[in-house]
Amino acid sequence: MRFHGLDLNLLVVLDALFLERHVTRAANRLHLTQSAVSAALGRLREHFQDPLFVLVGGRMLPTALMQRLQPDIHQVLDAARGIAFANVRFEPGETRRRFRIMASDYVMAVLLPALRQRLAQVAPGVDLQLLSLVPQRGGEAGGLVDEALEQRHCDLVILPHAHGSERHPRQSLFEDGFSVIACADNPALAEGLTLDLYLAAPHVVRETGAGAQGSMEAEFLASQGLDRRVAVAVEQFGLIPEFVVGGPCLATLHSRLARLYARRFPLRLLVPPLAFPATRQVLQWHACQDGDPALAWLRGLLAEVAA
Repeated sequence: MRFHGLDLNLLVVLDALFLERHVTRAANRLHLTQSAVSAALGRLREHFQDPLFVLVGGRMLPTALMQRLQPDIHQVLDAARGIAFANVRFEPGETRRRFRIMASDYVMAVLLPALRQRLAQVAPGVDLQLLSLVPQRGGEAGGLVDEALEQRHCDLVILPHAHGSERHPRQSLFEDGFSVIACADNPALAEGLTLDLYLAAPHVVRETGAGAQGSMEAEFLASQGLDRRVAVAVEQFGLIPEFVVGGPCLATLHSRLARLYARRFPLRLLVPPLAFPATRQVLQWHACQDGDPALAWLRGLLAEVAA
């Protein structure tokens, strides 16, 4: 469709190029060939009499005109999505679609396998792409959520309520407390876990890198003026049991994750010697996708599985 000489279909290509900054990746996003996207970019350049993107260090950077156009393009496409989804009939058992979910490896381990099992039962044509939620060094998760949703890197983000973004809708999924895991035959804990033993023991913790925000239990301990020895710091929850089994180390984990690991490793679960506050995981999505019936259905299924 042409509007004042511009083929409006090309706006979708322009949006993908702005998001991906790469012709091949934009083509993959749109399920088009690279040559088709390159041809579309040529037509856009001719219409606007501007290069729109310039190649710098192997990356396509938007020109000043493209940066001015992008907010309006987003607005037009978001309105078009709302129209497209109006009165759409959605049948889970018949749909074929891939959803992209960003979450920590903790949430992936305790929640998303159960989601996959439910999808196999009720929507076998639905696939998942799971993306790691790892705050950048010195950064906040909220900023990562904004970028992920606004740049359309994912459909849904699951993260702690305290680190959520104020710019996007949210829905509570579940709450979780904390448990301490220790090697099942750790002799130091024969008579239980006291606060003195807890603070004196070497600990395995998850840290996402130098300058990144610490774990929630670390933040709570610091707020209480308490200190512990961190013997091992890893970037993934899944590595923690490997450093606890067969040694003196302890680890403080979300209780759902601790119970999962206790079924797979020779571990002992202990009640923490101080009252760590529970955490709440929330689901966030871009407001422009409120009208997508398939995504609304998936959010409901996630809440059902999380419960």
